Amino acid sequence: MRILEDIKNPDYWVKVLQLGSIFFVIFVGLSLLLSHFRQIIAGNFAAIYEDEWANGQWVEYFLIKAAISLVYAIYMTSRRRNFKKY
Repeated sequence: MRILEDIKNPDYWVKVLQLGSIFFVIFVGLSLLLSHFRQIIAGNFAAIYEDEWANGQWVEYFLIKAAISLVYAIYMTSRRRNFKKY
């Protein structure tokens, strides 16, 4: 039941958004690097755009990664006990 108590704490959501945004940027960067390494090295960004984001595919691409980042951030933040501001 501790997660229900954490959800009521405003500092909890600040920490979730901080961790989630950092993880989202890292997650997107690593997934692009791993799946399109040759195109990135060659500078062929048009091919990456066509493979990942053309024709409305960007919504699904970023939505999945945002959902995973949010779940990860909620899990990791709920494991921490202190929400003190530094």
